[in-house]
Amino acid sequence: MKEAIADESVFLRISEFKNGLIQFTDSTNAMRLVKEHGRDIRYNAAWKKWVVWNGKYWEMDEGGVLIHEKGLEMVRNIYDELKKTADYRERMDIEKAAMMSESVRRRKAFVEAATWISALRTKTDELDSNPWLLNVKNGTVDIQSGEFRGHRQGAA
Repeated sequence: MKEAIADESVFLRISEFKNGLIQFTDSTNAMRLVKEHGRDIRYNAAWKKWVVWNGKYWEMDEGGVLIHEKGLEMVRNIYDELKKTADYRERMDIEKAAMMSESVRRRKAFVEAATWISALRTKTDELDSNPWLLNVKNGTVDIQSGEFRGHRQGAA
């Protein structure tokens, strides 16, 4: 019976590794970035630039400041995983990995790894695909229907 339980734990661990749940590599950190910010970030290979949704429109990320802010936020959220375990060694591993992931070298690496994730890739012609939508300072106007979707003041 003990062997069966040991085998189950091995398979569980393999499953966790395959799903990027317990390691802190650049690839899994890139996937964490997708999980946390995937709706708001896109990479355009033709421009070699990120575009980031700022709450009103897609903003070109000149210099990578916006994507690295998202990356640092994602890394700092790793510390929340400390609350999920009572295992001292696991807590130390999580803390060490999170601290290492905060380094500029590691952040550059997982942001670069994220550029290869197909779900984040966008083509230039996909960014402004609706000719009837016009962004204005306080919202979006649908020129065809005349509908206005305003944004609350200060909303991001």
